[in-house]
Amino acid sequence: MLAAVSAWYSGKFAGADSNERPICVFNGLLIGMLIGHMWIPGYVDAALSIFSGIFCGWLSVTLGRLIWTLSGLPILSLPFALASMLTIAAADRLPALRPQPWHAAQALFGGPADAFFSALGNLYLLSTPLYGVLVFVVMALVSRYYLLLAIAGYAAAALWVSLLGAGPQLAATAWGSNAILAALLVGGLFATPSRLSAVLALLAALFSAWLCVGLGAVLDVLHLPPFSAPFVAASWLVLYAALRNPDLATSFHLLRPDVPERSLEDAQLSRARLGEAGSVGLAVPFAGEWTVSQGFSGAHTHRGPWRHALDFIVLRDGRSFSGRGDRLQDFHCYDQAVFSPCNGQVWRVVNDIADNHPGKVNAEANWGNHVLLRLANGRFVLVAHLRQWSIVAIPGAWLKPGDLLGHCGNSGRSPQPHIHLHVQDTDRLGAPTSPFHLASVLVAEGQAPASYQLAVVPPERSRVCAAVSGEVRPFYLYAGRGIRYEVSRDGRALGEWSLQCQVDDSGALVLVSGTGARVCAESTWAVFSGYGRSHGRDRLLDLWLLACSYCPASFQIERWEDHALPARLLPGWLHRLYATTAWPWMSFVHSRHQRSWDAQAQGWRQFGEHGQRPGGAALRTEALILPQKGCTYLRAQTAGGVYTLRATRTFQLADVGVPAWEEEIRLSHLPARSC
Repeated sequence: MLAAVSAWYSGKFAGADSNERPICVFNGLLIGMLIGHMWIPGYVDAALSIFSGIFCGWLSVTLGRLIWTLSGLPILSLPFALASMLTIAAADRLPALRPQPWHAAQALFGGPADAFFSALGNLYLLSTPLYGVLVFVVMALVSRYYLLLAIAGYAAAALWVSLLGAGPQLAATAWGSNAILAALLVGGLFATPSRLSAVLALLAALFSAWLCVGLGAVLDVLHLPPFSAPFVAASWLVLYAALRNPDLATSFHLLRPDVPERSLEDAQLSRARLGEAGSVGLAVPFAGEWTVSQGFSGAHTHRGPWRHALDFIVLRDGRSFSGRGDRLQDFHCYDQAVFSPCNGQVWRVVNDIADNHPGKVNAEANWGNHVLLRLANGRFVLVAHLRQWSIVAIPGAWLKPGDLLGHCGNSGRSPQPHIHLHVQDTDRLGAPTSPFHLASVLVAEGQAPASYQLAVVPPERSRVCAAVSGEVRPFYLYAGRGIRYEVSRDGRALGEWSLQCQVDDSGALVLVSGTGARVCAESTWAVFSGYGRSHGRDRLLDLWLLACSYCPASFQIERWEDHALPARLLPGWLHRLYATTAWPWMSFVHSRHQRSWDAQAQGWRQFGEHGQRPGGAALRTEALILPQKGCTYLRAQTAGGVYTLRATRTFQLADVGVPAWEEEIRLSHLPARSC
């Protein structure tokens, strides 16, 4: 503890920020544990702990920033490894340090099991099976996936070491502990659980064991163990390569490390709300229903580096034109309005290329008349093959989805009028394309009816149209705005419950209940979404989220499904137990929603069924969503009773220049039937 506190103040004095100080404490704590493990306690040990903690804290800041700047990798426990080697090397010349007597570890299970548990215990410098069992139990409480990685990483490294024929002297290098640590960090703390990240975790474990062999041989000359240096080096090797491979980088999140179960929850939610990792969400650039004539990896021009692109035409009775089709005016999409698919700045406009006669192409001006839009993330969106002199967008102007760009034409490499859409990383024409998807659309294939998709890459020949935005939002996200509800259970009043919008330290909008429970929220032209539930239990907030946290912002959408909310939000201890013990990670809620306009209540009546698979529906909800008011009534039928939330008032908290106010909500019509 002396070393940990010293490291904290040392890091603070060295300029550590809130993200760096925990690393300082972590490395200081490790060096203090080593000193307590190696030498008999005394004044000299205390002084050495303080100094070593200061050294680790300072080294964590200075060396950590250097490594992060050069490679983008975290410092991990390298300061502890370096400080430990220096401390052990100096101990021979410090006679005041009295070594602890060595005691052989008592066998617990015998054989490979004791070796594994000893490696777990050695994570905290206590290499005995008993302490390993304690670590195992704590790890099981924190993350079952960590346990899988620890067992798999150790087993892979043990097999590798046995194939090498390494002798008993290898135990001094703590190869088992290093292999476990490498697997935990590469496949768990810094990665979203997947087959790919699991394979990379095993690779890191193998690298770590191999480095233990090599570094152990080198450092044995100096009578020093490698400590955690092999684990750090192996983790760096795998992470550096993975982060620079576009196909692997999206599986890792070094800036937001978390336990694997929570990372999986975030990834599942992100895919459901935002599309695949790294994909850019765009609105459709047209009005009405168009057909995808060429999709991703299309047979004609969407190949190789340019495979992420979509072409759109208008079909009527299976044909893109009427009459003979020898005039541009015969084509249904010709001269149709083309709109901005994103929030972005007009970067480049080409407007003077003549349209081709049907069947002809202009290979010299491949993209024809086009608009290049720059996104806030530095990528660019290209909308191409527009009609000559039809583009009204001005370079430098900022546009939003739905703003007019121009009209559909047949310029460039275009044998028939169509719209070409893609995303690219640079502003160079012909640059490789990047993944993207369409947001909040109705997609139909063949004779099937159109289905709502929040994030989708439509296949070829599918019909696509935008879901028209409307005032279908359960909560209006204004800082300080809130709603008060009267709560009852089975008709018995339980008191008042409130929900209000706040801005957190990072600038994100969060909904905070009267108990202090929180959930992040976002409201766009496409959807209202709640995510990141935190800060303690609140059954009413969980029920509200299940009923309202995923609402397409379009009155056209009457039915939709959701698979992204964690099952720990479901009521009942059996569901929570299943959610937290489901192998190998937590399960998710399967929700089915439908809504319709209630003319008498002048709002949308929204119904939902929520449950786990297998298990069926565990909860039924009904909500009344009023325009400009939000969710004013909620009824949740659970196994433990029927909860009812009835909005009584909306309010605004006071702020500088903003007065506080409250307004009564009067509901003229409540549902007569249960959900």
